[in-house]
Amino acid sequence: MKKLFIAIFAFVFLTCKDPYVAPVSAPDVGYLVVEGVVNSGAGNTKIRLSRTTPLTDGTRAIETGASVMIQNESGGNRFLAETAHGDYEVNDLNLDPTAKYRLRVVTHNKEYVSDFVPVNNNPAIDSVSWSYSGDGASVNVNTHDDQNIAKYFMWDFVETWEIHSDYTPNCKFNSPSDPYWVVYVDPIKYWTIDSSKYQCWRSDTSTQILLGSTIKYAVDTISSTLSVIPTGSEKISYLYSMNVRQYTLTKDAFEFMQKMKKNSEQLGSVFDAQPTELQGNIHNTQNPDEIVIGYLSICQAQEKRNFVRNQDLPDWNYSSGCFLYNEQPNDRGYALNNFYYPDHVTPFIIPVQYQQRNPSDPPPAGYIITYSAANIKCVDCTQRGTTNKPPFWP
Repeated sequence: MKKLFIAIFAFVFLTCKDPYVAPVSAPDVGYLVVEGVVNSGAGNTKIRLSRTTPLTDGTRAIETGASVMIQNESGGNRFLAETAHGDYEVNDLNLDPTAKYRLRVVTHNKEYVSDFVPVNNNPAIDSVSWSYSGDGASVNVNTHDDQNIAKYFMWDFVETWEIHSDYTPNCKFNSPSDPYWVVYVDPIKYWTIDSSKYQCWRSDTSTQILLGSTIKYAVDTISSTLSVIPTGSEKISYLYSMNVRQYTLTKDAFEFMQKMKKNSEQLGSVFDAQPTELQGNIHNTQNPDEIVIGYLSICQAQEKRNFVRNQDLPDWNYSSGCFLYNEQPNDRGYALNNFYYPDHVTPFIIPVQYQQRNPSDPPPAGYIITYSAANIKCVDCTQRGTTNKPPFWP
């Protein structure tokens, strides 16, 4: 009887759901979305402008060609240049910490301004630390404020990690007509090992809204976990680095970002928090009732970097899944399906034996006798990163 009741309940619950229709009718161009924190000190400030799109539209509507500036309450403007589609940037604002400022955005036919806001006190980051357990490596940020002023914090980060190929090749498998014909392509010559694509680096940015508050604590000290890297991840297969940026917010800005976090990260089931309206401190000057998603905050951004080395993590157990194939050319169907790619995705092979090979001369094009081959990602690290070494890398 109990199982029957559960089955009936599940059937009714699953079959009585109606499609969700948003109660708010957005304008044809969508609502303006303003992202970013103004860095009042030395360094970069980036404001990103976009527009909301319907729930059925998975694209991002970028707001290009806008005029963006920081205005002082007592007069004076600092303009932000559009460095990429929808990204507006300026360096070294060095704002007066005792003054108030606002953001002004002029689009093709509308003007938006924020309220004038103060420059928030932002203490230096004490440390970026990590800890290791069986589940993975946790990266944490730690900070405190001796003045006991900064109560609301937000962080973002850029993570970078080193990638190594499993094998280094000495020729390419690159034929436009016959997948079994070897063509020697620069810079791989004279049977030398090509290590140009052995070491790479890859970077990524944080995607979650990372918040913390000390309002309930007697001492303005906080430690927060920013990311947990699962055991065995390629990110710490050799060397990993995280550069953390810290911002401080007002109480109103913090509560706005909390709503943003709930709406963007904690929706999806009947037990999650329900969507809430997001109205920040940015307004349309011609139509104050228009919704603008964003909240201007200003502080001197604080940064700190730390590294995590694979040798410091026992039993990390990273595995690339790569291995070598030892093949015969008469197995044409198998080789064709596994080793022949279009010219723009050319895999490498490691030759074992060729017809008419003369080690004293440049190797001629020859028909394969036997060879060892690997998937392109196992010998070409640029499939997953770039060979441009970051300037901060040891």
